[in-house]
Amino acid sequence: MKRFKTWPRWLQIASIVLISLASIAALVAADLWSSRPGHAGRTELAARFEADPQPWLRQPMNVSAFERALMEGRVREVGVDGTRALVTTKAGERFSTRLMPGSDGLGSRLEALSRDKGFELTLIAIDERDMGMRITDSLGVVMQRVLAVASVAITAFLAFYLVRQGGGLGGSKTQLAEKPEAGFDDVIGAMEAKAALQQVTAFMKSPDKYLALGAKPPRGVLLEGPPGTGKTLLARSLAGECGANFIAVDGSHFSSMFYGAGIAKVRELFATARKNAPCIVFIDEFDGIGQRSNGSGKPNGGGVSEENRIINKLLVEMDGFAAMENVVVIGATNHVGNIDEALRRPGRFDLVARMTLPTLGDRRALFDLCLGRVKADAAIDTEALARASSTLSHADITNIVNRATVLAAEQGAQAVGQEHVRRALESHQLGGEVSGMKDLMTPEDRHRIAVHESGHAIVAHALKAGVVERVTIEPRGQALGVTFVTRANELPLYGEQELHGRLGMLLAGREAELLVFGNTTSGASDDLKRASELAIDMVSSLGLSREFGLLSIKGVPDKLVGPHIQDRVLAEAKALLEGAQAACRQALESQAHVLQTMTDSLLRDETISGKALVDLLETGATV
Repeated sequence: MKRFKTWPRWLQIASIVLISLASIAALVAADLWSSRPGHAGRTELAARFEADPQPWLRQPMNVSAFERALMEGRVREVGVDGTRALVTTKAGERFSTRLMPGSDGLGSRLEALSRDKGFELTLIAIDERDMGMRITDSLGVVMQRVLAVASVAITAFLAFYLVRQGGGLGGSKTQLAEKPEAGFDDVIGAMEAKAALQQVTAFMKSPDKYLALGAKPPRGVLLEGPPGTGKTLLARSLAGECGANFIAVDGSHFSSMFYGAGIAKVRELFATARKNAPCIVFIDEFDGIGQRSNGSGKPNGGGVSEENRIINKLLVEMDGFAAMENVVVIGATNHVGNIDEALRRPGRFDLVARMTLPTLGDRRALFDLCLGRVKADAAIDTEALARASSTLSHADITNIVNRATVLAAEQGAQAVGQEHVRRALESHQLGGEVSGMKDLMTPEDRHRIAVHESGHAIVAHALKAGVVERVTIEPRGQALGVTFVTRANELPLYGEQELHGRLGMLLAGREAELLVFGNTTSGASDDLKRASELAIDMVSSLGLSREFGLLSIKGVPDKLVGPHIQDRVLAEAKALLEGAQAACRQALESQAHVLQTMTDSLLRDETISGKALVDLLETGATV
């Protein structure tokens, strides 16, 4: 076998093919031998007839001619197979004939005639097929047997292979990952989740101290948060912080085409974890197995489907933990509400660690970290990038830096620059690169869009609605132009002045068009929608209504909110919008020269940002 493995590949294949063909030929020969004609008491004369009956069969003759030959004494040998007779005459002639059945027929008198006329008589069993047909039929039989044996062998091999993989018939064996070296300090942000996991860390580092007082160790933790916020990284850092082993699977790990295999996988997973304690078991997409089903697609049916059996087995394994096993299960999910209540009761997954989107400082640190991994310009303003990337996750920022690096490489740049990152950020936020609508724009269209976006930027700066980061008239996604405005403080706490300023900013594009062209377009429809929603919220739920005072309409039962209440809410919201429109118009009229200068800059450069934008908004001058 070892020498065979050293042969060239073509020689190995040729050898296997030759052996297979020889085996099939041997089987065909065996089938031919086993299926040859024969019977008990077989005589030498019968063997001559049976060896090759074709010379007799090719010469059929009427039974009356056969009977006449018998009576004339011309017959030397007769072989009988049922109603068929093979006849050899004394002259060497060979022919076959059909005997008439019945007690008075010729067949019944052949034995007596043999004694009277002196010819040899024997019973035979003949095969009327020629050799070619016999080989073909034997080959078909052999191939059927080979296929049957092969199917059994393949099934046995697959079963053996799956068992060798360690997961029985369910799939692959749980693999123990390397012990992580990263700790909490290597995870940017996630302060709330880190604080919640400190209990796990303390138990796993010094279990004796807590067990001596009768404290029960944590068994399960639900790690909740939006996609891309680093739940897997935090779970790994927890293992590194505790010096524990780490096992990572996902919800689909327990699914299988074989009924009951999921339970075996749960059992095998926890057996591996106990064997390698202290150990962190991380189950990603935990809500994939954390919700019961009745088998018809409806949750919480309480049936006995495979999903329910997996959950039940998971509960049994967690309840079976001994006090000193030092194994903690981390279940990561984006929808903690989908987790079955039985999993969340005390003693199971009773600790929830919440991951949140990174704050301004976290995003700045993430940009510094990601840009430090690539060849980037040291002058990149990560503070400005962090302000412009509000609501983005850790994964989003990583992807943006990678896009910027690809863009820099495509342009042949020596390093990733500020503009590369900004373009990647815009592409991510606005749903793609510059769209084909740019080629459809006429000079008049570009002028109107430049005026519209300039109005947004000027009023946002004048009414202190936020920090204007970037203005562009390049169409991306559904937007023909964009003004990026960020908040100096991302705390979800809005002052009345800021809200009025945001109303004015939303109306400013339309007002700028009216001021310059004397008319407006449908391009302001989304701005009006967002402004109306904000004005209604200010009146109905934020306590900024003169009509309703401290009363929040959202807290009033629907049956008490009649048409008269709705009319008063809409009337006051309309008054807020009209006040914002007046403030917006005043700001634009007082800075008409800035509006003209910014419009010209946008028509020339298409994008304004950084120091040039700050100088233009502050002094009306361009750099």
